Amino acid sequence: MSENLNQNLYSRFGLQLDLRIIQNGCKKYFKKLTINILGPIIAPDPYEDSAKLWNIQSAVLGEVCRQLFLDMDDWYNTEYSSGLKRLVEREISDDFSGSFTEYLLRLQILFNVVAKYGFIRDELDQLAGEVEKYLSDFPILGVTIKLYKRKAPQILPTISEKFEGEIKNTLGLLEADKKYEHALSSFENGLKEFLLVKTQAQYKDVIEDMYAACDELVKVILNNKNKGFKHIQDKKESQKLGLNGHQKELYKNLRLWMDNIKHGSLKNFGRIDTEMIISMVGSLIRFVILKYEQKS
Repeated sequence: MSENLNQNLYSRFGLQLDLRIIQNGCKKYFKKLTINILGPIIAPDPYEDSAKLWNIQSAVLGEVCRQLFLDMDDWYNTEYSSGLKRLVEREISDDFSGSFTEYLLRLQILFNVVAKYGFIRDELDQLAGEVEKYLSDFPILGVTIKLYKRKAPQILPTISEKFEGEIKNTLGLLEADKKYEHALSSFENGLKEFLLVKTQAQYKDVIEDMYAACDELVKVILNNKNKGFKHIQDKKESQKLGLNGHQKELYKNLRLWMDNIKHGSLKNFGRIDTEMIISMVGSLIRFVILKYEQKS
């Protein structure tokens, strides 16, 4: 993993960057970015179409509150007051007292809700771009962000620059064509669960999502809803997927490994195993899609 911003400078003075300090600084910085960049719905009055923007703010605030189990009325003092700004200052900022993972969930919910309104899509993309720059400066935070053209930016886990690059390339290929939307959804769901995982049962959930992504990919490439990941070991199907004999055996063994975890016959697995499975599933997705696109 690459060094964090100013890590050498801190070390020169015999100091270490503390993760909690970085997390708190992240929340403080993102609060300011969010309020400034989402200005059209945070404080609509100076903007053209302010009435429409106030309506969007109300809708965004209501949906964010619903998903966070908050009472929307708690954030209003008077009519046309910025309830969304107060919510950001309390729930998506350094004032939030919950865990960093819970904070990231709140930020992701805000991204998801705002993305529904194309009227402020440019501002959302700008905010996500600034967040991405900050996260790349501090890999110790263990998260990155993937920007999409047609959906909300997604906060995802990262372990190393190589892993991050692989994940973003995989998501990019899956996003490029609507026919892969179900594989994209499963793969992305697994990544988001991996970000929040705390128990072995949750690691199993991640692996089940990865398996589902492979199932959906095979269905698309073979153009057969009755086919799935288990058919990767069949000679005829593996050839259609573009795999040679060695590659077929490699991914057949990956499927068997995941299958044993899914069905509970293999219980000795954890974070390192799950990370490896994600990486191998990503490599399968990239290989098969690129092979398929070359044939088309």
